[in-house]
Amino acid sequence: MDIKKGENMFFVGEDELNPEAKIVFTTDEDQDYVIQETQVNDELGGQGVGTDLVETMVEFARQEDKRIVPQCPFARDVMEKDDSMKQLIK
Repeated sequence: MDIKKGENMFFVGEDELNPEAKIVFTTDEDQDYVIQETQVNDELGGQGVGTDLVETMVEFARQEDKRIVPQCPFARDVMEKDDSMKQLIK
């Protein structure tokens, strides 16, 4: 699966304006990342794409030495189930 970085998002597909799957984020007052939403088209459902997007976001935050506020319930659930990801939750 080819996950690409766009403007305040990671996505799957040919372009970020019409992605097949995406995770969208902003930054908070501390410049940490806030995951706003994770979305996967029905065609990719059940294949772990959403989890892959969360993992990509977590790796990005680690590289940038940032924490994550997972406002998206799916992202929060994925992160809370993994001890190494859980440490990044703000």
